[in-house]
Amino acid sequence: MKKIFLIALTSLFVASAGNAKVNGMEESKAPDGVEAVDLGLSVKWANMNVGASKESGFGSYFAWGETKPKAYYSWNTYAWSKENTQLLIKYSPTDGKSQLVPSDDAAHANWGGEWRMPTMEECEELTDPDKCKWEWTTKDGVNGYKVTGKKTGNSIFLPITGLRFYEGIQFRAVYGYYWTSTLYTTTPNKAWCLEFNVSDVNVHFGNLSSNRFSGRCIRAVR
Repeated sequence: MKKIFLIALTSLFVASAGNAKVNGMEESKAPDGVEAVDLGLSVKWANMNVGASKESGFGSYFAWGETKPKAYYSWNTYAWSKENTQLLIKYSPTDGKSQLVPSDDAAHANWGGEWRMPTMEECEELTDPDKCKWEWTTKDGVNGYKVTGKKTGNSIFLPITGLRFYEGIQFRAVYGYYWTSTLYTTTPNKAWCLEFNVSDVNVHFGNLSSNRFSGRCIRAVR
């Protein structure tokens, strides 16, 4: 009887593990201090950037659809372009992909679990003045916005980050640049972005700054 019970218990454990794998369940790898903040929106927003160790930290800079930071950002070093050109080998009119898959999503690749990059629509929800209040402020000596959900009263801080372009960081004292996971299908060498400065907050495809090879920070959602 005891042997039969152990066999049954082992079978149940194996079946449960198999189901967890099938259902895509994955343990979060987010570092200590990372929290999911309820702003009363359709998703919860992380309290710090991917790669940061505190709420005011810039974190890592990623080209769109890449999952690791690097030293030089150009079409020549971009994972999804052909050599030193803007000819795209993924997320293009050829394959019809317009939303990053989990393996190309820097938030999911680095933090695991249910963490992922926000979509264009989720960033538009964040910037909706009827849902969130944006206040220019300073945290730990870093300029940025305190974003407060009007429904819950909870808030997050989004620092001014600048962006990586070739080997340097540009506009760090001027603009906050954050990728969404959504391709700008009209011009697929660009992707939709959350961008802001002291006087303006927008979700758009940008200009030169939103070329997919440029390095931007990422604020995850789940």
